[in-house]
Amino acid sequence: MEASRWVRSADGTIKAVLRLEDGVEIESVLLRPSPRRWTACVSSQAGCGLACAFCATGLMGLRRDLVADEIVGQASFWRRQLQGEGPQNLVFMGMGEPLANFDEVAAALKRLTAPKGGFAPSRIAVSTAGVVPAIERFAQELADFPLAVSLHAATDAVRDRLVPVNRAYPLAPLAVVLRKYLARSRRKLMVEYVLLEGANDSPHDARALIDYVGGLGSSERVHVNLIDYNPTATRFAPSPEARAAAFHAQLRRAGLAATRRRNRGRDVAGACGQLIL
Repeated sequence: MEASRWVRSADGTIKAVLRLEDGVEIESVLLRPSPRRWTACVSSQAGCGLACAFCATGLMGLRRDLVADEIVGQASFWRRQLQGEGPQNLVFMGMGEPLANFDEVAAALKRLTAPKGGFAPSRIAVSTAGVVPAIERFAQELADFPLAVSLHAATDAVRDRLVPVNRAYPLAPLAVVLRKYLARSRRKLMVEYVLLEGANDSPHDARALIDYVGGLGSSERVHVNLIDYNPTATRFAPSPEARAAAFHAQLRRAGLAATRRRNRGRDVAGACGQLIL
């Protein structure tokens, strides 16, 4: 697997366009959260079929699933570029919905955590927009891996608009399988929440998120990552700083572990929600 082109951000993030054997291209991103640590953000599909309203990858639609070789190949690609000095962590947060490609993702995870794979399960986080049957299977088969759920709203009325998979798998059944994951896993559950001006960033939205996380039953093992919206070709805008800070403060006052996640790679369209070909 080789790059057909790549670009480096001012913050050190590197985004590569990787050409697969059949000519299909994907994007994969290498981030440097700290001077001693690299994280590779890998794709599990070419494009994505879930069409989240604010995500550039959803505008592509789904071109095809990746096979395990192509998923593992991204980690190997970045390892070659770093000459064996990393990456130390992997996140399945690139193109695609990982749990919509469950079997190939599971096979890749097993290879990546085998003795020759070089990664501990705790170093690989898998993201999902909320595919309930697949999360239940993940809880049964892959509970040793950290799970990140892209929530983005904690009421069905709002989430139906932002994350269309919610129409098939609403928040109540999603909570049921997230509780199963928390019961079976030693890992923390990460809740991803992109802040969109006027869409999901009100005090009422924050209160709904507090209640939803509290209803999972193990809120001390849930960490909320608040994400500034990264510009894409959609109608959304980022929450103003004061509004985002107030949202964060409301979560913290309620006792939730919540972080404003620092964006990386925005200037090269390599940040959360920006990957598109």
